Amino acid sequence: MLNPAQKYSPSFSNAGVPIVVDGIPLFDLQDVNRFTAKERSQFANDILVEAIAISPNINLEVRNDQSTSATSITLNNEYLLTVTANDVLPDFSPLQQANQWRKILEMAIAKAKEERTPQYLWQRSLLISMAIAGLIGIRTLINIATRIFKLKIGIFSKIAFGLGWVAIAGLSSEWFPMLRSWRYYIISPFFQAQWLIFFSALIASFIFSHYTTDLVKFALSKLAPQSVEKIYDDIIQPSDHLLRFVVLNIAISWSLILLESLAPVVYNLVKPISNLLLTSSLYWISVKLISRFLRTYGFKVGGHFSPSSDDAILVFETIINILIFIIALVAFAKSLNFDLIGLVASLGLVGLAVAFAAQKILEQLIATLVLYLDRPFVVGDYIRLPAGELGKVESIGLRSTKIRSLGTGTIIVMPNSILVSVEIENVTLAKKIMVLLYMDFAAVLGERELALVQQVIVDKTSSLSGIDANSTNISDADGTGKRLRVSFAILGSQDNAIEVRKR
Repeated sequence: MLNPAQKYSPSFSNAGVPIVVDGIPLFDLQDVNRFTAKERSQFANDILVEAIAISPNINLEVRNDQSTSATSITLNNEYLLTVTANDVLPDFSPLQQANQWRKILEMAIAKAKEERTPQYLWQRSLLISMAIAGLIGIRTLINIATRIFKLKIGIFSKIAFGLGWVAIAGLSSEWFPMLRSWRYYIISPFFQAQWLIFFSALIASFIFSHYTTDLVKFALSKLAPQSVEKIYDDIIQPSDHLLRFVVLNIAISWSLILLESLAPVVYNLVKPISNLLLTSSLYWISVKLISRFLRTYGFKVGGHFSPSSDDAILVFETIINILIFIIALVAFAKSLNFDLIGLVASLGLVGLAVAFAAQKILEQLIATLVLYLDRPFVVGDYIRLPAGELGKVESIGLRSTKIRSLGTGTIIVMPNSILVSVEIENVTLAKKIMVLLYMDFAAVLGERELALVQQVIVDKTSSLSGIDANSTNISDADGTGKRLRVSFAILGSQDNAIEVRKR
């Protein structure tokens, strides 16, 4: 007698595991002291499969060992299974239960043998082939008729043909033993209570995420003040679809916890993808909501303090987006049990270089934010650099500021981190000195001569550093046409302004 323990190692307990012949469950075996129901069922099922495949004749017998009081069923004089007290139905003895199981097994084995005969297989294959050919023929005739008579068959015909293919697949999986076994072993595990709970959680995730925004709107309309409801309409409502996607990812991530014990391999494959979708969606909606909030309300609030505060808010938004990206990247690595910070630290010089570069970039972004908030100068101001170079601010970027030198006309690119740490002289903000000059000519200036003199004066005063070009004014001093009055403003009253006056 073969002991099942010699072939199978103990596994987790799963009471009520059926004996299956060609995908048809016959009766259930229960746990016993030494073996689980799964071990007992698997042992008997393997023997049945082998016997049906190679044994021409199968003989089942019930044996009752008087010395051990054990009732068992044998197949061709080989041990198949033991009927224990846990297996017996109410009002049945082990011997009665064993005889009932023997009859069930004999009928199932006879059916399995019949379904493997060439005559049965050819007959069923022919019927299935005729059904497939008939369905294809009907579809072809309908297509020809619709083209000739220009008929519209609509969606109902598609549903009918789809049901036809489903019926053919169902008959095929019922008539042929191998297909029936595949169908059973693929579908039956999903009818366990844990699988039903898992699929129910998935379905609930899709339903809840679909109605998330409606629930939020309803709650705000009933519980929140009108100002909060307006904020929702301005900030969150334009991203309704993204909000539903985020809630769906969160719900699916929670549902996958049930999959860990059911299918660990599938869980380990699906979980990283779920974490990536969840992290990406949270990052994207955070960036969207913060950007929309700053541009909707930040511009309004900043406009009360400074008309040119929009640029500072945009820089602040960029810094926040970078911080959110770093947090999302670290969180995703943490969800995979991947120590991203430890990896960077373990890279030595490379990690140090990356950290140093990131520190420099962050330092420049913060310096840009300080420039926009403190506003020591704006675009168009004339400033003097620490080296004494006087220039005009052309633009203020995220990393650097471009200054046009008034001496050479070239562009000086200064990092913002340097500009916030050195002394900058803003000449434009200095007090202006009005200068008045008179120019005498020997003859009356004609229209062309007057235009030429005005052009020369405007060009010269515009090219001089420290001169407010917009303040230059040229007019007739005494009405004779021989004397012109030129007025302009010098920016500042420091020594350099005196030098400009002399020039």
